[in-house]
Amino acid sequence: MTTCPATLNSSFLAFPRNLGVSPGAEVIERQARELQDLSDQSVTIGGHLREIIKRLHVAARESRVDNWDSYGAKAVDPQSLFRAIRFAHLLTINVSIPDIYVDPNGEIVFEWYLGPRRVFNVTARKNGELAYAGLVGVNKVCGVVQFDDELPETILDNISRVFSETGYLCS
Repeated sequence: MTTCPATLNSSFLAFPRNLGVSPGAEVIERQARELQDLSDQSVTIGGHLREIIKRLHVAARESRVDNWDSYGAKAVDPQSLFRAIRFAHLLTINVSIPDIYVDPNGEIVFEWYLGPRRVFNVTARKNGELAYAGLVGVNKVCGVVQFDDELPETILDNISRVFSETGYLCS
């Protein structure tokens, strides 16, 4: 069985930030956090997330100091890493696990690469933006979106395009 690489807008257990201040809001936030913790421990959901987080930590560890690439690259930016972890939590389990690296500006990049003309990447910027660029066949796409509580639909649509045009079918 082949699954569609991206069909949902965000993880079904990704809750928006709680802006409430009442005792009831605090209870709801605690329950949501407990539910998220339980899902993170599951084999299916948690395993996918653990693999992405592991890749994030490897990339961050390899670039923790300035000039980590011997060409003057900046050390990984803590704000970019924080936003990348939030981004990882929103990726659904049916989105293929990306390659993850740090660019020379110190920002985290997620990359889905199937070949020179089947690639899409998302950069978690320290200022709260997600910059994206991709190439599928001869079609190019790029842009910048503000990253809030949800994964922008344009990001998921473009990840899906990388896979769907190579013969992967939703089932």
